[in-house]
Amino acid sequence: MMKKCVHIITILIAFLVLLTGVCSTAAEGKGIASIDDLEGKKLAVPSSTVQDIYIQKHYPNLELQRYNLEADMMQALQNERCDAAIMDDIICYALARKFDNVTILKNSPVPENHMAVVFNKEQKELHRQFNEFLNGLRESGELETICDNWIHRFETTPMPKLNIPTEGEPIRVGMEPCTEPTVFVRNGEIVGLDAELIMRFAAHIGRPVEIMSMDYDGLIPAAVSGKVDMASSGLLVTEERAESVLFSDPYYASGSCIAILSKNAAGNAPVVKDTKPEGKGITCIDDLAGKKLAVPSSTVQDIYLQKHYPHLELQRYNLEADMMQALQNERCDAAIMDDIICFALARKFDNVTILKNSPVPENHMAIVFNKEQSELCRQFNAFLKGLRDSGELKTICDNWIHRFETTPMPRLNIPTEGEPIRVGMEPCTEPTVFVRNGEIVGLDAELIMRFAAHIGRPVEIMSMDYDGLIPAAVSGKVDMSASGLLVTEERAENVLFSDPYYASGSCIAVLTKNAGDVQSIAAGAPSAPQETRGFWAGIKRSFHRNIIAEKRYMLLWDGLKLTIYLSVWAALLGTVLGAGVCYLRMRKSPLLQRIAKTYIDLMRGTPILVLLLLMNYVVFANWKNGGIAVAIITFALNFAAYVSEMFRAAISSIDRGQTEAGIAMGFTPLRTFVYIVLPQAVQRVLPVYKGELISLIKTTSIVGYIAIQDLTKASDIIRGRTFDPFFPLIMAAVLYFLLAWIFGTGLDWIGRRFNATTNDEEQP
Repeated sequence: MMKKCVHIITILIAFLVLLTGVCSTAAEGKGIASIDDLEGKKLAVPSSTVQDIYIQKHYPNLELQRYNLEADMMQALQNERCDAAIMDDIICYALARKFDNVTILKNSPVPENHMAVVFNKEQKELHRQFNEFLNGLRESGELETICDNWIHRFETTPMPKLNIPTEGEPIRVGMEPCTEPTVFVRNGEIVGLDAELIMRFAAHIGRPVEIMSMDYDGLIPAAVSGKVDMASSGLLVTEERAESVLFSDPYYASGSCIAILSKNAAGNAPVVKDTKPEGKGITCIDDLAGKKLAVPSSTVQDIYLQKHYPHLELQRYNLEADMMQALQNERCDAAIMDDIICFALARKFDNVTILKNSPVPENHMAIVFNKEQSELCRQFNAFLKGLRDSGELKTICDNWIHRFETTPMPRLNIPTEGEPIRVGMEPCTEPTVFVRNGEIVGLDAELIMRFAAHIGRPVEIMSMDYDGLIPAAVSGKVDMSASGLLVTEERAENVLFSDPYYASGSCIAVLTKNAGDVQSIAAGAPSAPQETRGFWAGIKRSFHRNIIAEKRYMLLWDGLKLTIYLSVWAALLGTVLGAGVCYLRMRKSPLLQRIAKTYIDLMRGTPILVLLLLMNYVVFANWKNGGIAVAIITFALNFAAYVSEMFRAAISSIDRGQTEAGIAMGFTPLRTFVYIVLPQAVQRVLPVYKGELISLIKTTSIVGYIAIQDLTKASDIIRGRTFDPFFPLIMAAVLYFLLAWIFGTGLDWIGRRFNATTNDEEQP
C-alpha cells in the first residue's frame, strides 16, 4: 500500500512539473509585447537615469541589470544576457541601426521627458547666456536642423568649423563621450548633438572649451561640486536633480524605448519601424559613413578628407594600384585619387564605376624644386611656357591620359656628361610615371626628359616612395621631384612649385555593384580582356605578365644585386663597429662603459625605419652621394649595437680561469684573448650572429623610402603595372628566403670549419 502511495505521489509531482513546464513554455511562446511581459526576465537599464529611477519605483518586481553604457546594454541583448533594454529613444534608434535583429517597442511606460544642459548653481550668468543662445537657435530653425541631422544622420553629420578662442577662461564641460548620437568620439574628435551645441555656444560667447570626460554617473555630482561649470550628455530634467543644479531650457523632447531581439517579439507588438537606413548604394562621399575609404598617403585627398570629413574611416596606401586592388578584393568600399590616375586604373577592370561628385576641389599638378634651385625652376617655367604656347603641352597630356599604354617616349638628345639634374620620381603610377620595358615613362617623365634636352643637362632619376618626394626636395637630396604632385599652401612653404601643367580633379572609384543610381564617368574599356582560363593557364599567363613581359625580371635582378650589396657591406661594417663597441663596453672605465651602453640603447630603442629617415633627411641631408651609402651606414650602426652585445655575452661566458692560465703560461693578454678566448667565443656567437644577419637582410626591404630601388621596391613597381600581387611578392619572398638560406648556410660552413680547426689544435 505504501509503495502504491509513493508511486501515485511521484506521478502527481511529475504531472505538476510537466504542467508547469508547459505553462511556462506557453508563456514564453507568446513573445514580448510590452514591459508587462518582462516579469521573471532580465531588463537592462542605464544606471542612475530617468529610466532606472522610474522602473525601480513603478515596477519593483522586475529584475534589473544596470549598465554605464547603452552600447553595453545592446551588446548584452545581442548575447542574450538580458531579455530587453530600455533607454532614451534617440540613443535606442542609433544603436538599433547597427543590428538587423533588434525590434523597438513603442509602448514604453516611462513618460516623455526633456533633455537639457546642466549648470552649477553658481554659474547663473553662464546659464542665462546659454538660454539666450538656445532661444536664438530655436527661433531661426537651426536647433531643429541640428537635432534632425544628429538623430537621423549621425554617422555622416560633420561638426561645424567654428572660431572658438584658445585663450581666456575656459568653460569646463563634463561629458560622457560614449553614446551616439548625443556625445561620442569619431576620428579622435568629440562629436554629437550635445557636443555641437556646446561648441556653438562657446563660439557664440567667445570663450574656449575644456572638455572633461567622465562617467554618466559623475556628471551631476561634478556640476554640483563645481568640478565643471556645465555638463551635457543627453541629461534629462527631473525634480530631484533640479534641487541641486540649474537646468537650461530643453533642447529635445525625449521618450524612452524598449529594445528586444526580433525573435522574441510578440506578433502583435507595437514596434518602431525603419530604424535602419535602406541600402541605396554609394552615390557620393556622404554614403561612405561607416565604410572604408582608401586614400593615397600624404596627398591632397588625404589632407582634405582628414580636415573636412574627420568621421570617415580612411585606409592609407602608398600606391594607387594597391588601392584599386584592395577595392577589387573588397577590403575597402571606395577609393579616391587623382582623376587621370583613376581613369588609367579603372580601364583595367570592367567592374569599377567612377563617381563624378568628389568633394575634393580641383587642384594643379606641378613640378617641385628645392628652394636653392630657383634658377632651375625659372628655366623650367620658361620651357613649359614654350610648350603651352605651341600647343605641345596639350598634346603631350592628351596622349598620356588617353593612350598611355601605347604612347612612346620621344627620342631626345639628352647629354650624358656634365652636372646631372637629380630628379625624384615614384615610378609606380600610370599615366604620370611608370616603368615599361625597363624604361621610366609617363607624362611627368616626358616633361622632365624634354626639359633636360632643352637645357642640355643629363638626368639622374632617383626612384622613391611618394611620401619621400617632398622631403627629398626640401633636404636637397634631389633638385626636383615629379610624380603628379599637387600644389598646396603647406608644401609651398618648403619648396618651389613650377607653373602648373595639368588641372587635376579627384575621383571616387567604387565597385559597380555597390554604386547607387548616379551619373558616373566612363573609364573606357579595359586595356586587357578578362579571360576565363584554367588554373595552370592562369599561372602561366601571370608569370609571363609579371616576370617575362617587358623584361621585368631585370627589375628583380637589379633589386636583388642591390639588396646583396647593401647586406654584405652593412654586415661587414657593422661587425667591425660592433667589436669596437664591445671593447668599450668591457673596459674598466665607467665613462667608456656609459658611452657604449648609451649607443647600444639608442640604436636598439629607435625603430630602424625612423633611424633611416633621420640619417637620410637630417644627419646626411646635405650629402649628395646618394642614399646607398646612407643606408649602409644606418644598417651598420643598428647591426653593431646587437652584434656588440652578442660578442660581450660570448666573451663573458668563457671562464675567467682560462685567461689567467694563459697569462701564467707566458702569453700576453692580447695573445691570450686571440688564441684562447676568441676561438671559443666565436663558436658560441655564430648561431646568434647568423640569426641577426638574416634579420639584417630582411630589414633592407625598407630602403625604398629613401629612393633606393631594392628587391622590394622592384616588386612594387611591377605590381603598379600588372595589378597582380601574387608573382611579384612571391618572387621577392623566394629571393629573400634564398638570400637568407645562402648566408646562413655559409656561416654554418664557417662554423664547422672553425670547430674542426679548433679541435685539431686541441689534439696532442
